[in-house]
Amino acid sequence: LEVDAHHGNQRVAELIGGVLLLCFASLQLATPIGKLLGQTGVNVVTRVLGVLLAALAVQYVADGVKGLLA
Repeated sequence: LEVDAHHGNQRVAELIGGVLLLCFASLQLATPIGKLLGQTGVNVVTRVLGVLLAALAVQYVADGVKGLLA
């Protein structure tokens, strides 16, 4: 049983390390990608992500209201 817990903790640590590496890489590449896209491309991506965030917010509110009414 202890071996399984150790394996699970090791897997979590590996996943955290992977996420940290992905975050580091994306932050390091942010400036070159911004230069590649240009100001118009950055504006387009910003608006698209804003619409996606608004849609998620609406969905969360709708799910919450549905949960209250059920």
